[in-house]
Amino acid sequence: MRKLLMVFCLVMISSVAQAAPYDFKGTMVDVDAWTGSGTNETILVIDWNRLDYGDATLHESHAFGYRWDGVKTEQNMLQDFHDAGIFAMTTGYGGGFLMNLAYYDGTDEVHMHVEEGSWNLASTSNPNARWGTWGDSEWDFNKGGTNAEMIADGQFEGINAVMYYGVLPSYADDQLDIPFATPVPAAIWLLGFGLLGLVGLRRKNG
Repeated sequence: MRKLLMVFCLVMISSVAQAAPYDFKGTMVDVDAWTGSGTNETILVIDWNRLDYGDATLHESHAFGYRWDGVKTEQNMLQDFHDAGIFAMTTGYGGGFLMNLAYYDGTDEVHMHVEEGSWNLASTSNPNARWGTWGDSEWDFNKGGTNAEMIADGQFEGINAVMYYGVLPSYADDQLDIPFATPVPAAIWLLGFGLLGLVGLRRKNG
């Protein structure tokens, strides 16, 4: 844990993360940050399940966009996010086993798992798929290390915090939740356009 904190301090982004709605294959997702370039796109969702701040956690899951060309593994993707300073990652067992992820989301919360190494990873092209459990899930759970699992254009990649050795607290949520973008009510849009119109008239008449 101390090692990850040191790594995190070295790569922590200097600007505050601002989630922005993004239309990913017809699904609106609040994406905190992007890295990479290319014609392929995936959305990585990391869900800490309130294990870091308990009931006080403001946002348990965060989404990150990734673009690339050619062939990439999950490890390549995670390393690119790490190198870009978006979040800090530590690995074990030759690099193919995820130990921890630390992320500052701009709300005075540094998300970090309390039990290193306890994660489930999976992928899907269906944003409404049920996460479930190992052997009973609509997501495709990883059967290999991050250095063996390939990412694919148009898929969601999920990383979900679990407790392999400890006991899951009652407030925790063991299901990965994609941070869907909240639609802006029509009344707010109309109010916004109305205010802009008033400003325009005032400038014109002034």
